[in-house]
Amino acid sequence: MSVFLRQFINHKKYIIILLGTVFIIGFFFGFYQYSLTNQTVKDFLKNLFYLNTESYQNQYQLYVVQGSLYILICTYLSSSYYGHLGLLFLMFIKGMQVSFSLMYVFSIVPVSFLLILFLLMEIIIEIVLCFVLNTTCMHISIYVTIVTFYIEQNFNMKSMMNYRLNNLILTLICFSIALAFRVYIIPMF
Repeated sequence: MSVFLRQFINHKKYIIILLGTVFIIGFFFGFYQYSLTNQTVKDFLKNLFYLNTESYQNQYQLYVVQGSLYILICTYLSSSYYGHLGLLFLMFIKGMQVSFSLMYVFSIVPVSFLLILFLLMEIIIEIVLCFVLNTTCMHISIYVTIVTFYIEQNFNMKSMMNYRLNNLILTLICFSIALAFRVYIIPMF
């Protein structure tokens, strides 16, 4: 397992660094932009978390729709020449969504240790989901660009589809863990 992880990090470390940088910039930009944004955008981006508190209204269906659309759009962008730019934009928006949701939660829910623990766990699950999906999709998009414009080589469709399906399966497992955490773990507390 460590050999696989080492090869994955060595081959994709610049993609991971780029995605991390864009996510952090989006995260801090979201704190700056929260008070300046109109209410419609705030309402769309503020319900990332699922909390067992009466003062916070959970939007489970909205999270499922947003997560499904995010997976679908990232998968579509991975087959495009310039899809890596769109994937970076989606990662920026995800960073903004995390900061918008944090600002909203801290404005209406009293702060406690359990709240911070659940928020931290949900943020980690969301970041893992985004990085797993975006890293592989960005790698595929860059490969499509290189093969199309720079290298005279044909696609190996079998390995490309296998790679894409493995990515989709891993992403759906991460998304299922996020959904199960929201439905089964959080309501216990």
